[in-house]
Amino acid sequence: MTERPTRLPAMLTKPMSWLYGLGAAHKARGFDRGRGVVHLDRPVISVGNLSVGGTGKSPMVHHIVRTLIRHGHSPAIAMRGYKAKPGTLGDEGMEHRVLFPEVPIVAQPDRVAGLRALFATDAGAKVDCIVLDDGFQHRRIARDLDLVLIDASRPPDRDALLPHGFLREPIRALARADAFVLTHTELVDATERDRIDGWLKGATGHASIAHARHHWSSIEVHERGEIRTEQPGWLKDKRVLVACAIGNPRGLINGVQSQGGRVISSFLLADHRAIAGEQLRAFVAQIANQQPDLVLMTRKDLVKLKGSLGEIPSTIVVPRLELAFDRAEGEVEAELLGVFRPDSTRA
Repeated sequence: MTERPTRLPAMLTKPMSWLYGLGAAHKARGFDRGRGVVHLDRPVISVGNLSVGGTGKSPMVHHIVRTLIRHGHSPAIAMRGYKAKPGTLGDEGMEHRVLFPEVPIVAQPDRVAGLRALFATDAGAKVDCIVLDDGFQHRRIARDLDLVLIDASRPPDRDALLPHGFLREPIRALARADAFVLTHTELVDATERDRIDGWLKGATGHASIAHARHHWSSIEVHERGEIRTEQPGWLKDKRVLVACAIGNPRGLINGVQSQGGRVISSFLLADHRAIAGEQLRAFVAQIANQQPDLVLMTRKDLVKLKGSLGEIPSTIVVPRLELAFDRAEGEVEAELLGVFRPDSTRA
């Protein structure tokens, strides 16, 4: 493990991880016994992961919502709304809203209360399933499908518990999962993909692991108050400043380079943090000093800049990120649609 989520010395973080693991195990035992678990009156699909940071949950949520709608279902998305002000959706919720304006979104720490309030409305009465965004550790809500994402560039078997590593739970928690998707497969070679496959199958007993790579289907160019769509190859030979506040920016930087763009610098903040105040001034100064051809950022970072776009002295580009399955896409879809069977089992 080369990356760590903190600058504290390992002699401190290793014992802290041990204590963290004890707390996580105690909490898990209560849920294993069904204490505090709420069963909703419609199917629940959870999308989550074992680690903090970007494993590709948002693109997977989008893929699932599109699949459900294509098959005639009416999903709602429920999420914590991390760092969102009361009554707002937060950055990830706003990203969902832009892509799915007709899909109800609950963004609050008490997702049970939020969903029950939604179900009491006319819009909520039409909802026939729930997609839990980042739901693997949110065990208060029973689910019909626990879909867990594994980041190929940061596999759990080479990681450690917080704060020494990025894991939110011990590896044995993966036994709860119903299905796995190995994401960011474009960031590792075939040998490493096969190694992770073998380890995951041995650790969980799952015979089939889906593989998905992240790709940009198009890019959105914001220039002089106008927005246009270009193909990703438009980035070729351009000098790019990458700006983001996401868990794992490696995929974003790799995406620029794969399209022939040249990353001249980056402006990276902690996950979910907004570019505002002193950070905004530093960001503007960096752009002015380095004069990139464009600034590339994620959609969730763009929505946080909404009131400050006029201050950015550069063209802004936002890639449209989608998942492309290389293995077992049909099996994942079958799992999704299986939650509507009368014999679907809740956990």
